[in-house]
Amino acid sequence: MDVYSTGTANIVAALRRHGVRRLVVVSSSVMDPRWRPSGEALFNGVLDPLVNRRFGRTVHDDMRRMEALVRDTDLDWTIVRPSGLFDLPEPTAYETSEDRADGLFTARPDLAAAMLDTLDGDRWVRRVMAVITTARRPRMLSLLWRELAAR
Repeated sequence: MDVYSTGTANIVAALRRHGVRRLVVVSSSVMDPRWRPSGEALFNGVLDPLVNRRFGRTVHDDMRRMEALVRDTDLDWTIVRPSGLFDLPEPTAYETSEDRADGLFTARPDLAAAMLDTLDGDRWVRRVMAVITTARRPRMLSLLWRELAAR
């Protein structure tokens, strides 16, 4: 699989061709090997090693290639790392931090809002921003069921 790395390489080439310097890409909190959300024993001990680190290895290897490609550019890049994505109707309270955040979930509207916020100023230029939702949390089993049923 090379959707992330090949797609990003094409985007980088297009940005250069058109003189655009700003690039914001979405990766995953799993890319930081130190990421272990507090108080999430089932996730940290079972789901993360089995699902993320084993079954998700191919896609995560591609994300690592994408992150390396982005870091090697001279662009004004930001790599955004959400945790487990879930749906909400609108943005809520969320937190951002450099490299990794102590949380298990990120609502898609919060991810979008955080990405748009990176465009205002240069705080996140050439940095990795983790984003987590703090206002709401999905139930793990319901989330897993919806994700599996969607495939």
